[in-house]
Amino acid sequence: MRSGAPSPWVGVSEMAAQTRAVLDSLAGSLEEAGSSIDRVLKTEVYLADPADFAEFKRVYAEVFSGEPPARTTIVVGEEHIVDGALLNLQAVALTGDSELERRVILAEGVPDPVAAEHASLAVSAGPFVFCSGFPATDFETGLAVGRTEGFPYYGTDVAMQARYVLDNLARVLEAAGSSPDQGLKVQFYSTSLLDFSTIDGAWADYVGEVAPTRSSMGCRGFVVPGALWAPNLLALVPGNGIEKQETREGIAWHPVDAGKATFSPGVTAGPWLFTSGQIPVPDITKHEWVGAPAGLPHHWSEIELQADYTLDLLQNQLEANGAGFDDVVDARIYLVDPRRDFRGFARAWERRFADVDPKPAMGLVPSKQADGSDGVMVSGPQLEIDLTTLRGRASQG
Repeated sequence: MRSGAPSPWVGVSEMAAQTRAVLDSLAGSLEEAGSSIDRVLKTEVYLADPADFAEFKRVYAEVFSGEPPARTTIVVGEEHIVDGALLNLQAVALTGDSELERRVILAEGVPDPVAAEHASLAVSAGPFVFCSGFPATDFETGLAVGRTEGFPYYGTDVAMQARYVLDNLARVLEAAGSSPDQGLKVQFYSTSLLDFSTIDGAWADYVGEVAPTRSSMGCRGFVVPGALWAPNLLALVPGNGIEKQETREGIAWHPVDAGKATFSPGVTAGPWLFTSGQIPVPDITKHEWVGAPAGLPHHWSEIELQADYTLDLLQNQLEANGAGFDDVVDARIYLVDPRRDFRGFARAWERRFADVDPKPAMGLVPSKQADGSDGVMVSGPQLEIDLTTLRGRASQG
């Protein structure tokens, strides 16, 4: 058999084929936008099954053959809106004419993820550092921390994992010229939302007075067995002419004042506005949400009503901060049951963005905990919407 010919005995796995198709589509979209695959800064990957990761990584490493981008990978189960889809991927890249330098971050004392993950610890560009969202692993043997045999009461697994992750994250940010108190936006991914209080307590010790905006969501798991949590963080690199500031404009309540959690409802950095994930809840101190009447649950689209109200909350916040839906550049939509609810969500979304051109990028993320429970922090709501906005985008065309 001549070298390079496909073997008749070894076919292409379904995961490899889907990964190739997804990355080819990404490359085509980047080329159409005047960019390229080698200008990608960060990717986020949502897998149906962690057992497919090795096949995914093989193709991924071929496409990102140089210094790989940062990456966060979570397991979401077989709940993508396309039947049979094994992965979903979103990416952030520099434009083709950007003069910003893409810089891969190395950090002393932090395990190197490249061999195991084919991802960098972080990648910086101009005022931003895009951090990989890794759980508590050494990338060689598995989990790096946990309770030891014979000492089951000396700490909890989630507390030790959170501290390990946050210590490493602080070192990565320092190597990038930043720090945990410069965090702008983060997504927490947890296999059990019952761990939230412990994680949030550790997080509060790292982020300073102005915490990043945040979404906290359930996921089915991670590629590392036993991993319980990972943060997906974007941070500011000071000294680039923009400053991180909290904004409370356009919100009905503040999470810290309500005594619930350590995050900011809104953060600005120059023209950028980052919002925390919103759910259809008028007042976080009360377990009430907006949706169909309890006695008439089948007469209206529950998810459409929830999406409409959530978008009302976000519209109020954007407008109070000098922005609008036409300034939104990126959206993450977390749905508890995407196959059931996507159509209703899409109707509400399309009404709000009917006159917006170009449309914002969107990541659609299934959100359930490892045990199959809903992945939203408040029981009842079936979605959370998380926006990134560049004020003035609409006037720039």
